[in-house]
Amino acid sequence: MKLSLEHLTMLRAMAETGSVTGVADRLRVTPSAVSHRIREAERRLGVTLTERAGGKLRLSPAGARLERAARDVIAIIDEAEGDARAMASGVSAFVRLGVTSYGPFRWIPRFIEHYATKRPDVEITLVTVQRDEVYSSLMQGKVDVSIIDDGMVPSGVERIPLFRDDLIAIMATDHPLAGKRSIQATDLRPYDFVTYSIERANGWEYDRFFAPASTLPRRMITVELIEAIVELVRSGYGVSILQRDLVVPSLERGEIAWAHLNKGLDISWNAIIRPHEPAGGEVQPMVAELTRWLKRRQNSGQAQAGRKERRRRVAVN
Repeated sequence: MKLSLEHLTMLRAMAETGSVTGVADRLRVTPSAVSHRIREAERRLGVTLTERAGGKLRLSPAGARLERAARDVIAIIDEAEGDARAMASGVSAFVRLGVTSYGPFRWIPRFIEHYATKRPDVEITLVTVQRDEVYSSLMQGKVDVSIIDDGMVPSGVERIPLFRDDLIAIMATDHPLAGKRSIQATDLRPYDFVTYSIERANGWEYDRFFAPASTLPRRMITVELIEAIVELVRSGYGVSILQRDLVVPSLERGEIAWAHLNKGLDISWNAIIRPHEPAGGEVQPMVAELTRWLKRRQNSGQAQAGRKERRRRVAVN
């Protein structure tokens, strides 16, 4: 290996800042030190790592290739350092839990706290995984468990069903559709639709709600943050379809209205792990406890919903 971690860090900073002074500020060194480090790396490899374009400094193709590798190397070292610090406080094992940006994440912090009381020697860390990288991240060891919906489950993994969650339409409390218990796809045709992805994913609203009706809302607006979608809907900017669990706090506060899709559509969520994961490891016991914890949570939620419905009926009568 001809380059040091300092060289890789410099290339990473160059890609992010696009200037020698920017790299110097980021690394807290002088601009001349950055220039020296670039020349040193080029001399060691015998290749040009930067080039000028339109008066600006940028990475050459060779520099860009090294920078992509530097991202992975630096991330691995950062993670290892974090693991080492955790081990100093009594942690002896780690389980990396992969979640997608739109996955059921609201309850995950509570489960992590719960598991820490049972297994303080095991630390669960969250890793955000892109939809098309779920399988590779699992098989390459970047994550140990991923929580994904039925439409994402790849072949060659072990699948453990976890729970089901309703897909619901949400809208502002003064929206024309507010107050309807159930809506059809054609009901959304006159309105703007706010969504985190326009991908036609199996099992989701495009596949099971819009496509069978051969219709779409008036305009599709892509917003990648769930919180931003809820806020836009609350303010009357458009309507959306999300998993109920993601919007429970807003529903309980009365900030938005909701309706079933047709007579009801839901999404099945699963944990996937590598095939033949050793039973004596930490992954399978964590997933088993997650399954039990989610079942207790679901039963508690159903009981609470039943009590609310009984109180509602008494109030009406």
